[in-house]
Amino acid sequence: MRTAKKVKDGGQDDPSGRFWTTWIKPKGAALLSQTVGPCYFVVKNHGAHNIKLAAHHGDLMDLAPGAVRATYAHGTVTVENNGRQSVLIEFEFLPLHK
Repeated sequence: MRTAKKVKDGGQDDPSGRFWTTWIKPKGAALLSQTVGPCYFVVKNHGAHNIKLAAHHGDLMDLAPGAVRATYAHGTVTVENNGRQSVLIEFEFLPLHK
């Protein structure tokens, strides 16, 4: 499993520079969080094929290439790559505001 990297220059899509990136190898998975508190989770698929997002106490969904999804997350968050090519994903955890 590769280590996620904090993006310092967020570019046009994220001028705040708060999102993280990681590569997921073919037929691999990335554990993005094991004990995250209640929050929103945003992920973008930069790969050429679908990936699977699994958020404990949240959603289980496939993300198409180029898709961006936001969901509630609490506990474990993983992303699986079942394709034959590596996939780059961007992700961010956002606190809940009451």
